[in-house]
Amino acid sequence: MTLAFTEPEYGWGAESVQMRAQSTDSGFVLNGTKLFVHDAKAATTLICAVRSRGREGVTLLMVDSRTPGLSTRLLPGFMGWVGEVVFEDVEVPSDAILGELGGGWQPLQSAFRKAIPVLCAYKVGGAQSVFDMTLEYSRTRIQFGTPIGRFQRVQDHIVEMVNHLDAARWTTYESLWKLDSGRFDDASVHLAKAVASEGYYQGCNHSHEVHAGIGVVREYGLTLHTRMSRTLYHYLGDPRFHRRKIGDALLG
Repeated sequence: MTLAFTEPEYGWGAESVQMRAQSTDSGFVLNGTKLFVHDAKAATTLICAVRSRGREGVTLLMVDSRTPGLSTRLLPGFMGWVGEVVFEDVEVPSDAILGELGGGWQPLQSAFRKAIPVLCAYKVGGAQSVFDMTLEYSRTRIQFGTPIGRFQRVQDHIVEMVNHLDAARWTTYESLWKLDSGRFDDASVHLAKAVASEGYYQGCNHSHEVHAGIGVVREYGLTLHTRMSRTLYHYLGDPRFHRRKIGDALLG
């Protein structure tokens, strides 16, 4: 089972769901495309978000992946498990509604709120790994008879990595603590995602500045983090999206 949410007009708000479910006597007919669907090829059931009514009118439908008119293909790139799902006159019975007609956004939003801090924790782990390999390299790489970590410009990059890493770590810890202790608030979740996305992304940039040529060698491992940091930068909303949400949460 997997969630089919994002569309070619990419976004993570309720307004981003544009694929409509056309009502019929027996249920619905779906036409449209969903992108970046995780495990699209393996899933037997898709929880598909469709537009049913108004700006907030999102409905969740349980769709069998073997339904005639539904096709999937893997998308090329680093995340080899995500795919595109195309719906061409896909007929779905009326009992496929998950929850209530037009009531799908609230449970989706609740799930996203819980998933975001977990994703942030993954980013913090990635940023920590990048920092560790960069610190070790700056201590052991000898140039002009001295470790490069003694050069001021290299130290500048290391300090920036510390700033990004600690900001990502503590905003993530706070969002998880609030979620676990019943003190949950939207602003802390959006702040964690904005900061952790930038932290992992910029941490990789600074690491490449320190490593120079060796950093782009595939076997070294840094490029794996670099590609993942860029891929996850947008997943569940990029920093710009979450900064707007922080403003909404704090100011109404």
